[in-house]
Amino acid sequence: MHQQVYRFDPPVKQCAEPHASHRANHRANHLFVFLHASGAGARSMIPAAFKFQGRFPSAALVVPSGFSLFGDRGEGADSQQWFSSRGLNDDNRMARVSAILPRIEQLVRLEQTHYGVPLERTVLIGYAQGGTVALETAKAFPGLAGAVVAYSARFARLPCTGSRIGARFHLVHGEFDSVVSRVHAERAARVLAGLHVPVTLDIIEDLGHALSHEAICRGSLRLLQGIYEGRRATLH
Repeated sequence: MHQQVYRFDPPVKQCAEPHASHRANHRANHLFVFLHASGAGARSMIPAAFKFQGRFPSAALVVPSGFSLFGDRGEGADSQQWFSSRGLNDDNRMARVSAILPRIEQLVRLEQTHYGVPLERTVLIGYAQGGTVALETAKAFPGLAGAVVAYSARFARLPCTGSRIGARFHLVHGEFDSVVSRVHAERAARVLAGLHVPVTLDIIEDLGHALSHEAICRGSLRLLQGIYEGRRATLH
């Protein structure tokens, strides 16, 4: 199946000098890769991507579609998934996620090369199944991304003691999520903190399994705060 990838460059900066070159400046300071939920499509993440770009105007946005169709409904671009959710359980979840992680790594590295953005300024942002993929990608490839923002998501398998993880994690979860319990996010936050990995956890009150405006804004705020904290740390 052909994979659709939407790309949005940073807004063009016009030069104020009348005789200067008007060549468009698309230099990206950050690369944000957005991973959608199972049963949705890349276009479902574009509104969230634009909200992030409002806070990070110099970021390049990459919004790919999942690797396979969701179920047998044949709904095309609006109904895809990263790995099969049919018969999914705790015994097979990790194997299914692991099988697609090399393709995610390849996708991210190609976009890093395209935009000239290093790993420390690359962010994986995922919702539901896409959030799980983002979490597991950062766990499997410590040198791939500097941060993860995961909404209504869980690890397929929590990191083990002694795991080397290079990213910061920002977990955002609905208080009343009945699809992916908030317990998974709470456990993940405890485990990551125990590994001395920078992590934040926000439980959004009165929210179920949804990617709301408040949740998106909270995740982008935590990401911004994490970036500034990282910059301050390098000055000491």
